[in-house]
Amino acid sequence: MAIGRGIKAPENIPQAEALAKALGGEIAASRPFAMKAGSPWNAQIGSSGQTVAPKLYLALGISGAIQHVVGMKGARTIVAVNKDSNAPIFEIADYGVVGDIFEIMPALTEALEKAKNA
Repeated sequence: MAIGRGIKAPENIPQAEALAKALGGEIAASRPFAMKAGSPWNAQIGSSGQTVAPKLYLALGISGAIQHVVGMKGARTIVAVNKDSNAPIFEIADYGVVGDIFEIMPALTEALEKAKNA
């Protein structure tokens, strides 16, 4: 799972971390957000960071600039959530949700936790 500039501020990272934990995954970031948040180099996905090929890649608030796509296009399934319906990430996503990540992250986290406890 990766976060982009749509996460807005480092203070919002715990919400994304909770979702990553509920999914049993790890969190990374696009280069612009990683630099802004002071994220470690190994957490950056893209041409100037790491290349990943997970079964599921959840892109939260990531526009889909080519530099980022290079690092994650090997993912088996790509799910993108972005409030901009014209974001380039939707061109490569298998599933796309046009919406506010701050509404979707907690709802998805809650649904996953309920499913685990059912």
